[in-house]
Amino acid sequence: MKKTAGMLRKRVVRSVFGLLAAGLLTVTAMPMQAAADEEEAQPKMITEAETGKVTFSTDYPGVTVKPGGTSTFTLYITNTGSEEATVELGAEDLPEGWEGRFKGSSNEISMVHVGAYQTKEDSPSLSYSLTVPEDTKEDTYTVSLSAKGGNIDEVLALTVKVDAEEKKIGAGNFTTDYAQQEGVAGTKFSYTTTLTNNSGENMTYSLSAEGAPEGWNVTFTPSGTTTTTSSVPVDAGARSTIKAAVVPAQNVTAGEYPITFVAACAGETLELPVTVRITGTYSLTTTTPTGNLSASAYAGEPKDIVLSIQNTGNIDLTAISLKAQASTNWEVTFDQDTINSIPAGGNVEVTAHITPAKDAILGDYVTVITAFNDAVSSDCALRISVQNHTGWGIAAVAIIAFLVLGLVLIIRKFGRR
Repeated sequence: MKKTAGMLRKRVVRSVFGLLAAGLLTVTAMPMQAAADEEEAQPKMITEAETGKVTFSTDYPGVTVKPGGTSTFTLYITNTGSEEATVELGAEDLPEGWEGRFKGSSNEISMVHVGAYQTKEDSPSLSYSLTVPEDTKEDTYTVSLSAKGGNIDEVLALTVKVDAEEKKIGAGNFTTDYAQQEGVAGTKFSYTTTLTNNSGENMTYSLSAEGAPEGWNVTFTPSGTTTTTSSVPVDAGARSTIKAAVVPAQNVTAGEYPITFVAACAGETLELPVTVRITGTYSLTTTTPTGNLSASAYAGEPKDIVLSIQNTGNIDLTAISLKAQASTNWEVTFDQDTINSIPAGGNVEVTAHITPAKDAILGDYVTVITAFNDAVSSDCALRISVQNHTGWGIAAVAIIAFLVLGLVLIIRKFGRR
């Protein structure tokens, strides 16, 4: 019994010490946990090493605006660090009466979130619109935009020139790498142009061509599409690639033709002068005024056929000679063997006197007329049908009629018997 009671006392003592130890540990751990919770509840300070470098920028920090006008700056905010941040946006040194507001996705904003490793391409849609009062004096002003938060303190300086006249062609650019092109008639000329909007505002430019000769066709096609257009939108600070196609008239003559491409919007007109040079093309056509290359004639008698000698090229032709190739004993002459000149697109009529041989039998014959000079030549094949005179035809008809009449009389006479 005594032994059993002693063991029981030892167990009780052990239990008591165990409870005391557990309580002590609990009491000790509570302040530590509270401290940890308190530390976690405190906002974490982002160091410069964690945020990397946050930058605040725009592609066009300097603009020109009229009194009473508004300019919009497209803004970018980037972060080379691994920690996200939220920064507060503000404007400093804003002249009295000037109004400015930050916009994000068409909403007015005062703060913006900056993501980890945020690049310019990842930057959220962000802009700053600045309105200048009507009574603002012409001068150059500086406005500072700020982005602040934690260890971030970025300032972006904007330069605003107030000019009542505002340059007509200073805000944007309309350019091409190859303003002078050349080719033969029938060539389609293509100019790759770049239209840049530096105005600080989204613009829609109307496109046109001035100085194109009558019959020429000029079209504009934005890059990435096959549809021609007469206007193109260009965002503030952006550029658009436009292909301008120039198709000369069919009868264009050789020479240089200046044309001006025009891109116009509210507040500015951009002009791009180009030159199309048409090089010479020699072309000659020999035919008749009606296009009919067939005629009839009588053996031994001349037949007059009017020819049309046409200059279908774009260069004037001079000293054009005429010659003919006909059947044996046929004779071909012209009222003029040589044509002094034919202007580009013009024509001259010449009469050919064609006399078949006296012993020519009935049938079709080919006579080839050639017009030529040192640069070009053209052939025309005429089909001449040699026929009998109408008198022989009448005699033949009379003989046939007489024979028919005699046959009828014989039938009547012997038919009665």
